[in-house]
Amino acid sequence: MSIKPGMLTSEISSLLEENNIIEDAFEFDQYLNENDYSLYVQLGEYTLTSDMSFYEIAETIAN
Repeated sequence: MSIKPGMLTSEISSLLEENNIIEDAFEFDQYLNENDYSLYVQLGEYTLTSDMSFYEIAETIAN
């Protein structure tokens, strides 16, 4: 998955849902915002899988 400049966390969440990595984009977007990951999401290419938890995905994209 690729995170590009200017992408909103809601767009990232939707992309994850479209690629069957998560089941609920809205729920993941809320998780990012409530846990302050939305402030630290980094641009780049990521390998994410459907067996990862919200925490694991968030830690990967906000590293």
